[in-house]
Amino acid sequence: MVLAYDGTNFSGWQYQPGVSTVQATLEEAMEAVVQHSLRVVAAGRTDTGVHALGQVVHFKTISSHTLEVFKKAFNAHLPKSIRIRKVQVVPRSFHARYSATSRLYRYFISPYSLPFLHRYTWVMERPLEKRLLEEVLTLFVGEHNFAAFGSPQKKGGSTVRRVLRAELKTHRGLIVITIEANAFLKRMVRNMVAMGVRVAAGRAHLGEVKGALEYPQGFRCSATPAPPQGLFLWRVKYGKVYGDDA
Repeated sequence: MVLAYDGTNFSGWQYQPGVSTVQATLEEAMEAVVQHSLRVVAAGRTDTGVHALGQVVHFKTISSHTLEVFKKAFNAHLPKSIRIRKVQVVPRSFHARYSATSRLYRYFISPYSLPFLHRYTWVMERPLEKRLLEEVLTLFVGEHNFAAFGSPQKKGGSTVRRVLRAELKTHRGLIVITIEANAFLKRMVRNMVAMGVRVAAGRAHLGEVKGALEYPQGFRCSATPAPPQGLFLWRVKYGKVYGDDA
């Protein structure tokens, strides 16, 4: 399934006892429809307050409902902050996480302090030098050890990731940062954005970014991670084997 959610009132994607998470809310709604316990596996885990437009999950069921009934029934049991966008049958070999070829995130920065923008953008009225921000993003492209910008999901895991693109566009005053990689570390995108903003605001220099990439083990990103509300898991790609993009 492909789903979208507003992460504002959730403590992230992954199930945690005693708090509201996207995974727990989704599974509870689905179980009410299929009438058996199940577990959904996601393409990626989003942090507290992070949103998604194209999160992908897979699950197994013995229910015989049609795909259209699944979609309508799941949405009927879900809060408005989570919507199922697409349901399809996939081969048993498909895995939402391991079959993915890349993930694409978008981060939104707004120069306007308007009430409805605070939930979905990083409101920053301080002027930014966009040219410098673009230069920082260019440095991230390629295969690097991103240990200075995040940590692996499992202790001792690899911190090497391949960034396929990192670019900046503007839309009606909004800064839209797009970063696509084969996979991401915890808080990697938010740390990358924060570092770029520091440079663009004149509070850091490009050499700091280069040092973080060239000597990652002895260099930690000095910036506080960018706020979660500006970040969206936008799309997950699977290539031609599984019908191209989700």
